[in-house]
Amino acid sequence: MLLNRRIYCTVIVVVLLSACASAGFTLICSSGSTARFTPIGSTALSPLPPNSPVNIYYSEKEVNAPFRVIGNISYRAPGVYQTFSLPDAVPDLEDIARKAGANGIIIDELVLSESEAIAGSNYRTPLRAEVRAILVEQ
Repeated sequence: MLLNRRIYCTVIVVVLLSACASAGFTLICSSGSTARFTPIGSTALSPLPPNSPVNIYYSEKEVNAPFRVIGNISYRAPGVYQTFSLPDAVPDLEDIARKAGANGIIIDELVLSESEAIAGSNYRTPLRAEVRAILVEQ
C-alpha cells in the first residue's frame, strides 16, 4: 500500500513538473501593452540573447528556409493617451519571441481600431496582433 502511494505521488509530481516546463508566459510592457506566449509542443527552448535578430514575416511564403512554429503570441496594446501602430509593437513582439527562443515571427492578424475619445479629452487607438513565434533553421 505504501509503495503504491509513493508511485502515485511520483507520477503526480512528474506530471506537474512537465506542465510547468511547457507553460506559457505573459509580459507586461512599459507602454501598458501585454504579450502572452503560448507554447506549441512540449520542448521548451532557451531564450535568445537580448540583441539577437528576430525576422518579421507577414506570411509563411516569405520565410525562405525550413521553420517550425514554437508557439503563439497574443499582443494587446490599449492605446490610452497614445496612438499605436505596428512599429510601436515590434520591439515588444521581438522581445517576447527572444524570450521564447524564437528567431522569427509571422504576423497572422493585425487589428488597429479607430481612434476614439474616452472620458473627454482622453483618446485611444487600441492595437491587437496574433503572431506565430517560429524557429527558422539557419
